[in-house]
Amino acid sequence: MMNNLRYEQSVNDDDDVFDRVPDSLIHLIFNRISDVKTLIRCRSVSRRFSSLVPQADTLLLRVDRVVSATDPVDADSPLLTFLRSVFKPILDLVSPKPLHDPARSQRSPAQILRGFDRIRELYLELPSGDLRLEKGAMIRWRAEFGRTLRSCVILGFRTGAVGGGDLVGGGLKMRVVWTITALIAASARHYYMVREVVREHEGVERVVVGDREEEGTVVMERDGVRECRESWEEEEEDQDEARASPSNRRGVWWGRSNRTKVPAVRMRMRHVPRLELSGGVRMDGATLVVVKPINGGGGAETEAEEEEEISGTAGLAFGGGVYGEAVEKLLKSRSYILEMNSF
Repeated sequence: MMNNLRYEQSVNDDDDVFDRVPDSLIHLIFNRISDVKTLIRCRSVSRRFSSLVPQADTLLLRVDRVVSATDPVDADSPLLTFLRSVFKPILDLVSPKPLHDPARSQRSPAQILRGFDRIRELYLELPSGDLRLEKGAMIRWRAEFGRTLRSCVILGFRTGAVGGGDLVGGGLKMRVVWTITALIAASARHYYMVREVVREHEGVERVVVGDREEEGTVVMERDGVRECRESWEEEEEDQDEARASPSNRRGVWWGRSNRTKVPAVRMRMRHVPRLELSGGVRMDGATLVVVKPINGGGGAETEAEEEEEISGTAGLAFGGGVYGEAVEKLLKSRSYILEMNSF
């Protein structure tokens, strides 16, 4: 009888048991959820959730589908078409404040994330990769940025025996073309998806942009974020000077690029016609390219130091597994150096 009385008293108690959970624990739960769409829905659960969700500091912005672009885009730029149209579905979940700058795209990541004010780590996931490859060919790349490109590691190969031992029929020329294409894709992701988020969210310390196909990843670590922010003051001063000059007003807008400029780089390339890996995995035409800015300030003074630095960069690019094993074996092969001007 006493047990039933205690039970009825607890049920009728106005104090919600969940309200006793401390905010710090709810923050931890929200950070583990991380998915932006889910967190936005959580805001409608209660006033407390509505006030705590914007304080989540680890977020994943996942894009589910691509919609038709409303703005005219060059037919030769599928990446731009995708990036300008891909964020519309997520915006349907929020009611953002009016933009202060009418020229800024309403489909940008920064606009979607405006309701979060304590972002520390941000992961952006695209539905697919950016490169159009022939059947059987695969590319994996990872690029690190600050103000501009710091490094890029590209692993290319073919699956199966079709096409012989080379990566593609074009040989070295095609491998260079794919390297350039990967650099363009990385610089476009940096320009459209990273810079504006870092600019609007002062607490951001790390940004990662990947895709579900795991084709490519753009990373900006804490020191890269700091470097990017420090460069904006200089850029804004240059733009103000350009706008002040009547002869340059037209050139300010005409000269805008749709991606971050890639600096002059040195590419160290390694190629093995056939690579045998553990578990019976075979890569035909396996190619590893490590790209570094020529004036990147890496500190390597001798060729041995440069090789050590490159090995460290490449070794950490894809972690363990089959790709890590492939990189480890390719680093033991002979390398070729190519240099390329900025573009």
